[in-house]
Amino acid sequence: MMTISAQNLTVNYGSTTILHSLSFGPLGSGKVVGLIGPNAAGKSTLVKTIAGIKKPSDGTVSVTAGGCELLGKQRVEALGYVPQDLLSSATLTAFESVMVSARRRGDASWDPIEQTAAILDRLGITHLADRLVSDMSGGQRQLVAVAQMLVREPSVMLLDEPTSALDLRHQIELLQIIRQEVAGTDRLALVAIHDLNLAARFCDELLVMKNGRVLAQDEPVAVLTPDLLEEVYEVRARVLDDAGVPVVCPV
Repeated sequence: MMTISAQNLTVNYGSTTILHSLSFGPLGSGKVVGLIGPNAAGKSTLVKTIAGIKKPSDGTVSVTAGGCELLGKQRVEALGYVPQDLLSSATLTAFESVMVSARRRGDASWDPIEQTAAILDRLGITHLADRLVSDMSGGQRQLVAVAQMLVREPSVMLLDEPTSALDLRHQIELLQIIRQEVAGTDRLALVAIHDLNLAARFCDELLVMKNGRVLAQDEPVAVLTPDLLEEVYEVRARVLDDAGVPVVCPV
């Protein structure tokens, strides 16, 4: 079983504190966890810290497998990360960039060419295989970045706003794929996302942030309440019930 948790985690950028002694978890396997909150809440910083890109100034963030904390190379191999800011100057084609990631798996029985073709097909971007990443739209680059992560089959998937440049159909298709990747497995996905209704529909649990702190962690129906939405987003909203799924309607 994979878990992620944090204890009194503080992260600074220079003299500015972004994450303020926050604690959460454990986030358990078999789930898609939505990371929500307003701009500048610290979501991207938290994802980067879990990914090992940012170092804590204080406190800890832990990734465990079977109750044992993963460190060093084990942790790197277990994590897959899709950043919010994608490079647009890559001189590789979509197929080449995904295959480079596939080869990192290092499994003798693993055919990187076959697996690359399969993941491009699954994401519906086979037609982009021979296109240079630098010539693609933001949404197309996002899907290629997700393909680079998925082809490695990481135990923990960290996605920082992976739907921000996608149209509604592709947002839904991508989130469905992420759910399929973790459902009934020992894998875990943490997805930073702004659309609350998509988060409620596709996430098993929500982690709510504001001003570098975690305010709530629970199932969407428990988290998305009018009082919390007003506290976090400073907007008044009604929350409707669509067969057990909360639907946020701003007043």
